This record gives sequence, structure tokens and C-alpha cells, in this order.
Amino acid sequence: MGEAQVRARIGWMDEVRALGACAIVVLHVFVSTNLAMDLSPARQLAYDIVGIVCCRWVVPGFFMVSGALMLDPGREMGWDRVWRHVRRMLLVIGIFGATFACMEEVWVRLRDGLDIGWGVGLLVLRDVLTMQTWDHLWFVYALAGVYLLVPAMRFVRAKFGERGHAVLTLALFIGFLVVPTLMGGPPTFGPFSSLLWNVAAGCACFCVGSCLRTWDLSAAWQALGVGSVVIMVVVSMAGIGAGLGDRGFIFLQNSCFACIYAVFILMLVRHVVGPEPLAKDGLMQRLARDSFGVYLVHPLFIHVGLMVLGPEQLVPVVYELGFSLAVLVASLATTRMLRRIPFLDALL
Repeated sequence: MGEAQVRARIGWMDEVRALGACAIVVLHVFVSTNLAMDLSPARQLAYDIVGIVCCRWVVPGFFMVSGALMLDPGREMGWDRVWRHVRRMLLVIGIFGATFACMEEVWVRLRDGLDIGWGVGLLVLRDVLTMQTWDHLWFVYALAGVYLLVPAMRFVRAKFGERGHAVLTLALFIGFLVVPTLMGGPPTFGPFSSLLWNVAAGCACFCVGSCLRTWDLSAAWQALGVGSVVIMVVVSMAGIGAGLGDRGFIFLQNSCFACIYAVFILMLVRHVVGPEPLAKDGLMQRLARDSFGVYLVHPLFIHVGLMVLGPEQLVPVVYELGFSLAVLVASLATTRMLRRIPFLDALL
């Protein structure tokens, strides 16, 4: 996701995109349900464990897939191509970010009995420029920033070779993933500090992803992957048990453990699926092609569903599985519909 259509599809990367689209829907069903109702301790623990094990690899994994493509020294990636990627993300922010911000501002005014006037447009513009549109779009803002830095990352490899690239990767990993994890989360130093940290973490994952072509699924990587997910689960459960919350710093996008776990998952998928393209027009290929669209629109259906369903009245497990599937299908159908608009098809 986040990478433009490529001429030769790589099977395991498309598999990652497809699995990631499903996992991100499940994760946000968990998160939104948790915010919408008071969960029992057992259900909250279940959400936490399943979310970490099945879903928290996705964001670092998406960064890594794009990094593996865009930092590939055998792939041409001049500034003109980089700018096309950046422009695509800016257009997505301008269209989808503004749409979601407008929905939010209008909803607030309707709820509070206020008039809806032309001033809403200025508020929407403010929300988009200050990243106060819907939360999941942080990834798109960060991806635009990472794309801008692709020429610099490629320059290091071209100038200093694989050793220089390895040094850069290690420095970014330690500075922007290990350090924030040890600090209990990245420090806040201004209104755009979260964007800067997310861009830095994205660059680290880009560089790690570009190293995947030379890494094998060794016993050491298997141990690191399993160890990382165990650490994330244990620390998060301990935080919940102590009344400190789920300790998100241990598994969110700035976590070194989430990054290591994502490497393990991607290498596992590569080992199982291989590089050959997926079956044309098969389910996973369709999911892969529409994964970015699913990411963009799925929160809309989660919000609407929670307003209608009342999850506290529904059977656990059946609710999560059924709701996630319904959101995924609705998001896929919406993406396909939007693709009929040529301009949007190029963005999705």
C-alpha cells in the first residue's frame, strides 16, 4: 500500500497488502468498539492480545513493502517519479481528508444545534492543514513525508554502498524506533512533533524493508519475531492489569518490537508465497489492488455500524468477525465504485 502500480506484480508483497487490509479493519473494529462501550476486562484483554498478534505488524509492514520497492537499487526512482508519489498522497489528503473533516464539522454542528455556514469550509481547511481530520490518515501524511526523503536515502546507498545503507538503517532504527520505545513513546515538542516522529519511523521501516531482499527467514529471525510479539503482549497486559492502560508505546508505529515483528511476518509470507504473481483476479489479488482504498474508507463504515448496532447487545466473537467482514466488504465495494471515476482510480 502507498506504492503506485508496478508493472511486474510481486506475489508475496501483494499477499502482505491483502492480509494487511483485512488486519487493519479488524484492528480498528477493536479500537472503535473499545471507545464506544465499556468492555469487560476479559474482552479488553482478548482485544489487546489478538490486536497485537494479528494486526500490529501491518503499519510497519506497509512502510517496508514500499521501502523494498522504492529503495531497490535496481529500480529507477528519479525525482519526477518520487514527486508523483508525493503528489498522490497530497491529493488523497486534499480529497479524503477534507471530506472526512467536513463530515466531522457538520456532524458536530448538527449535534450541537448550530448553523452550518460557509465558515465550515475554513474549519475544514484548518483541520486538513493541522492534521485534525480522521485519525487514521496520519499514515498518509507520514507517507508523503517519507516519500520526500526517498532521494536522500537512495543517495546514501549510491554514494556509500550497501555498508553505508546498513549504517543508515541501523542509525534510523535505533534513533527513531528503539529510543522512543525505551522512553515510553516519542517526546512531544510541538504541534507537528507526531508527524516528524512518524516520518522518521517510516524512514526507518523503509530502510529495513529495503534490506529484506538479502535477509532469510533464519532461526534467529524466527526467535526475534516470536520474542518481540511476546514482549508486546506481556508489557501491554501488565499495563492493563496495573491500571496503566495498554502501554501503546510498546506496539504502535514507533515501537522497535512492532518493526521486528513486521520483518518476521513479511519474511514468513515471502517464504510461503514467493515472488510469483498471485492468481489474476483472485481474491487476494483483488484485495491487494484495493488495499489502499480499503484503508482510506473503512473507518466510515465502522462509525456508521457502531451508531446502528449497539455492540454491547451482540454476541462476542460473532460480532467482531461479522462486523469486520461487513466493513471489509463495504469498503471493497466502495473502493471499486470510486475506481470508476478516472481521477480517483489513479489515486487508489
